[in-house]
Order: sequence, then structure tokens, then C-alpha cells
Amino acid sequence: MNYFVLLFAFLTALLSYILGSFNFGVILSKKIARDDVRNHGSGNAGTTNMLRNYEKKLAFLTIFGDMLKVAAAIALTFIIIKNSFADYNFKNQTVYELINSYFGAGTDIMIKSFSGFFCVLGHIFPCFFKFKGGKGVATSGGMVFIIDWRIALILLAVFIIIVALTKYVSLGSIIMAILYPVLIFAFHKSFIITIIAVVFTVIILIAHRENIKKLINGSESKISFSHSKKVSNCNSKLQ
Repeated sequence: MNYFVLLFAFLTALLSYILGSFNFGVILSKKIARDDVRNHGSGNAGTTNMLRNYEKKLAFLTIFGDMLKVAAAIALTFIIIKNSFADYNFKNQTVYELINSYFGAGTDIMIKSFSGFFCVLGHIFPCFFKFKGGKGVATSGGMVFIIDWRIALILLAVFIIIVALTKYVSLGSIIMAILYPVLIFAFHKSFIITIIAVVFTVIILIAHRENIKKLINGSESKISFSHSKKVSNCNSKLQ
């Protein structure tokens, strides 16, 4: 790999991290509810805590925004590296072509995973919000849909079943994270891509470390879709 590839790797990683730092849980709770979701419940700026404390519409907008930003990060990464050259003469291989010469069929998944990784880091540790964000589940889920929709649908089905049976969103998220590298290897038979998937699993598990402790000692909160806390100014701004 030459210095141009390393430069664009840094630039696309930085771009993905910055996009990930636009944490929609924090943004929506501050702009619409005139509040900060991190001051309530689990202190997490994610969809579940939004649902527990505000309107369902805000929870939906949160998950939509957090998935959309990883799609934007990946799309911009591909645009940049496919239109940038990997040498000083600017007339031979593009950065994408050079990377592809190393990794072949797994190139696209590796690039999506690379961009998605830094977007998830931005979501968990957002530079715009004192490095206190969400747990990366929705953002990681958006990345998985872009990488392989078959795997994403399987994980989504598992998540829905677990949450429906147990009412523990955290348990569904944890099991999805554990299954992700297993399914990646089953579908793509690549050790490199599987290792990258394992890194995502580790990140999600670390982000859920408090939930794991609570699940073990039986103090984890269950989700309820029947009602959510009303916040002043929330309804009027959403209608």
C-alpha cells in the first residue's frame, strides 16, 4: 500500500467518524423535546432510551437517522476512493483499484466495514456531544444491511423474536452482535472479513457491558411499547 492509500484511509475514516458523531438521539431530544435523552433512563443516546422517555415518533426518527448516516458515510467513502488516484501522476490506478488488487472479491465488504467501523465509533463516542453517545446497534444494523441484506434480515428476525419473548432489547442486540461474524463467515467464507466482523462484535459487547451485568443479576429493564413518557413541546413540534 502506498502513502496515497493511507492518506485516503485516514480521510475516509475521519469523514465516517464525523458523520457518526451526528447522534440523532441527542439532536432530536435537544431540538424537539428541549431536553437531553442522556439525562434520563439508561443515559444512553439510542433508540431504546428515546422510546422509554419520549414519543414513538422520536424513537423512529432516531433509528432512521442513525442508520441513514452510516449509509451516507459508506456512499461518500466509495465516491472518494473511486474518483481518487493512487499515485502522484494521477493517471494510473484509482485508490479503489489498488485496494481491489490486494483483496479482490472481498474489497467492497472491507471498505463498507472500514467506513462503518468509524461511523459506529463516532456514534458511540461523538465528538460533538462530549464523546457520550449511543451503543451503536442501529448504526451497525444499517451497515449490515448495506453489506449483505440476507444477513441483516436474519439478524433482524432473531432480534424481533428475542425481544418479543423476553422484552429485553439489550439481549436481542447482544445476540445479534454475537451472530454477526458467524453469519459473515457462513455466507462469505473469508477469514479477514470475519475478523473485522468480530471487531464489531467486541465493540457492541463493550458498549453493552453494563446491560450484560444487569442481565446476569436480573436488574435489566424491559421494554414496553404500550406507552412512553410524554415530554412537553414534543407533540406540537412533531405534528
